Amino acid sequence: MKNFTFSSFISLLTCCFVMEMAWAQNFLPPTVSDALRSENLEKNQMAASVVALDGGRLSLNWRDRVKVIPASTEKMVTTLAALEFLGPDWRWKTSFYYTGEISDGVLIGTLFIKGGGDPKYVVENLWRDLSRLKSMGINHIAGDVVIDRSYFEKDKQDPEFEEDWDRPYTAPADAALLNYRSIALTLTPQKEQRRALVTVSPQVDGLEVPVSVPLARRKACVQWRQALELDIENPWSPQFEGALPAGCDEKILAYLVPDANSYWQIYMKTISRQVGLAWDGKVIEGGVPEAAQLLFDAWSDDLGTLVKLTNKFSNNVFAKHLLLTMAAKDSPQVPASYSHARKIVEQWLTLAVKTTPGEITLDNGSGLSRKSRVTAHAMTKLIAYGWRSARMPEWISSFPISATDGTMSKRQVAPGHAYIKTGLLNNVKSAGGMVQARSGKRYALYAVVQGKNATKTDAPIDRLIEWIYFNG
Repeated sequence: MKNFTFSSFISLLTCCFVMEMAWAQNFLPPTVSDALRSENLEKNQMAASVVALDGGRLSLNWRDRVKVIPASTEKMVTTLAALEFLGPDWRWKTSFYYTGEISDGVLIGTLFIKGGGDPKYVVENLWRDLSRLKSMGINHIAGDVVIDRSYFEKDKQDPEFEEDWDRPYTAPADAALLNYRSIALTLTPQKEQRRALVTVSPQVDGLEVPVSVPLARRKACVQWRQALELDIENPWSPQFEGALPAGCDEKILAYLVPDANSYWQIYMKTISRQVGLAWDGKVIEGGVPEAAQLLFDAWSDDLGTLVKLTNKFSNNVFAKHLLLTMAAKDSPQVPASYSHARKIVEQWLTLAVKTTPGEITLDNGSGLSRKSRVTAHAMTKLIAYGWRSARMPEWISSFPISATDGTMSKRQVAPGHAYIKTGLLNNVKSAGGMVQARSGKRYALYAVVQGKNATKTDAPIDRLIEWIYFNG
């Protein structure tokens, strides 16, 4: 009888141990393994972590201590740190100053525009602010316009992505960024005429674009940018080689203008004329002298709004500005640098999030980098911390929602129940966020697939999201 009781006790312990391992597993779910295998991916190309946020029993740790490239999921770190360090009501300031005198409606001297790091200072803002000058009685600026970018250190594009330096997603941070320094061309197919109309909005003086481009016979709209090669040796007179595939719907083709001052120049000329403000000077770069007099300050949208745009649409330059702004707030007397900003975030990660130094290593805050590193374990710890943070509503609501919006709009996985920030680089596909299971329990998820064939499919990560949704 004693032997039977002892054996039963051992069996019970074993059973409990096996059941616990089923919930806190360190192996991939079969559907995830199958998805990897079907795409010729090895299991060791994936790292994943799943952690319960509100008492759920499901969890997973698969290679979760291995350092991986986060791609755009790095923005999760940047945006949460910015919300906590700056506050959701933070606004950026663009200031207008002048030297000289204003007499009979003429500003005889120099107009200074001091950038304060607003990442979303666009043409509509410039039109508003030049109209305000006009309403203040200034009808003519008899002098140059000086752009002050000293709020941030000068940023450069990453040589790793040199082939795409003409693409807006590689734009460097700029304390006086205007309209993302990009030109957006709309290509509208007219299939009967076998051409696509080319239009640009807003129209700017001095920009000449082709009236149309030909349509190719090829029906599939794949690699359409390669089929319609853009030549911007002169960014104010773009040229095309090739044709747009006939199977394409309307497309937006945006490109980055290399010189920031020439970009300001052409938009200043155009909008000054539109608002009735005479000006025929030049845009140059410089600093605001102490003797300059303030005309007014123009304020941006709040940080909460900008965080949503940053994460929903994975805007790299927005993320860079968020990171640098933390350094600017900490030491406003010197131009903000990435090195200073990284130290602020690293300290916050160690003291507040309780990650181990080196588990999360940022570069420029956007994820457009091959130097950044994270572990899946540290990222789910970050998500769990964010879930408890007072800034949770602003942060979680900024993530794309599965099958609904942003970069998750086309992924039909746990529709409406997964708030997932995605990431994509050559040979890297990543995702992190929150999944609400059918049970109502919520889970933090972080996963990366990297290496050969990693970007061919979303299936392994989508199967992991489904596993949480159905089993959590």
